[in-house]
Amino acid sequence: MNYIGGKNMHRILIVDDEKDERNVIRFLLNKFNFELDITEAANGKEAISQLRNQSVDILFTDVKMPFIDGIQLAAKARIINPDIQIIFFSGHDDFDFIKKALSLRAVDYILKPVKPQEFQDTILSVIQNIKTLENEKVQKKANTSFLKTHILYRLINKTPLDILKNEYPFIDFDFLNEYYRLILIQFEEPFFDTLSKEEDTLFFYEQIKKIIPSTCDFIDLNPFQILILLKNDANYLEPPMQIASKIQTKIYSEYGIQCYMSVSKELSTSSEIPIIYEKLEEYLEDRFFYSETYIYPIDTSITQETEWLEHDEHLLHAIQEAIQYVDTFSLKQNINILFQKYYQKKEFSHIYVRYLFSRLLQLLCQVLKEYDEKTVNEKMSAIYSCKYFSEIENILLTIQEKVIKKLEKKEQSPKHVIHIVQQYITEHYGEDLSLNILAEKAYLSPRYLSEVFIQETGCGLNKYIKNFRMEKAKKLLHNTNMKINDICKEVGYQNFSYFCRSFRENFGTSPEKFRQMHGEKKKENY
Repeated sequence: MNYIGGKNMHRILIVDDEKDERNVIRFLLNKFNFELDITEAANGKEAISQLRNQSVDILFTDVKMPFIDGIQLAAKARIINPDIQIIFFSGHDDFDFIKKALSLRAVDYILKPVKPQEFQDTILSVIQNIKTLENEKVQKKANTSFLKTHILYRLINKTPLDILKNEYPFIDFDFLNEYYRLILIQFEEPFFDTLSKEEDTLFFYEQIKKIIPSTCDFIDLNPFQILILLKNDANYLEPPMQIASKIQTKIYSEYGIQCYMSVSKELSTSSEIPIIYEKLEEYLEDRFFYSETYIYPIDTSITQETEWLEHDEHLLHAIQEAIQYVDTFSLKQNINILFQKYYQKKEFSHIYVRYLFSRLLQLLCQVLKEYDEKTVNEKMSAIYSCKYFSEIENILLTIQEKVIKKLEKKEQSPKHVIHIVQQYITEHYGEDLSLNILAEKAYLSPRYLSEVFIQETGCGLNKYIKNFRMEKAKKLLHNTNMKINDICKEVGYQNFSYFCRSFRENFGTSPEKFRQMHGEKKKENY
């Protein structure tokens, strides 16, 4: 199935060595308003090539053709796509051909000349078959997901792995090996009782997923506990204790509820999962002694506290913003603060310090386009190989100097001004974005800003803002269950009717129909 014109469409491949015959079929498909992506092939060889290179849902093929006849083509098509819907049409009422067609699970065998009503009924039947198959696949996937969650739940509750494998022989238990670390969230009161709707629960999990840099699964163990199972991502760098701290802060800021988090060591085998879970609960027993501590286990050999780590994140964010806004003064100032913070601080983990400054390296190297991936990796390896902190400082100061020179050249360019305006729009698209406000942010007159923006982007400022807001609205309609009226306000529109009209102008359909076409967001099995 392909994606065309804003909706999912099924593709039909018409195969006949007579162009007139193909035109008749195309005409009938259009006559009956079948929403299908129509492709054609003049012979079997050409058809096989198309079948291999693109997804085809319906094969409508003549029986007698040169090179490869319809029966041979259908057999190969069935191998390429076992679920393909096959319709034969022929000028001969040949019983042998009909028998072969049935053996290939053909949907129908239509005689030429094609009768419009018979043709319409056949295509309707085929489309219904496709939808039924798709629904069955979705249901099977949902059932499998539910069973995997159930298996994890029982494993955590100490059901032996061998027993589970015997009970569910049709499940591939390799999925357990994807997990490499667990994080347990403990609430003092039933958390999900505070969420009024099912949509609120889905939204909660989506917000948590945004914090976690690797893919993960969730299990609601009971009203007081949620288990997060982190998957082994190659790009995973952020310390798990820091992830837990971010989640804890997010939950408190959004819901006003304190929770406690315990983080496991790395898993060696999936059989360790119940043991690790038990250990996570033991860690949380220390809450009795540490009333204001929310992340466990407490490592007394490392003194970084949550506030200290949050300050690091704040500094890195400030450095990133300074680069984006070409603010060389703030860039130098914040990098200097970061260096001073860790200079001669022996009590801190060397691994964390190297990790922190390797992130700074990555931020700086984004400016240096001449630094390819290999060069950046070499610099990161150098940081991890340094014997002394001063060596790390020297590496980064050298790179900082190159970055400053690059940014100083950009400071006066029109592209820099446009970038500042675009960045402000990205961060404040839900607010008032008048020309006067944007001009003030760029330290330009409104008229000059308007002219420069068109000159540099080829697009008027108002049109750019409208397109940006519309794209945000489209994503919210597709990925969330927010009310359309709330989305209207979220993307900066106060007048609901004007918002709907603007959306229709951009995408050719109303927000309500757009959401219907893409389907309501389904609840995931956690």
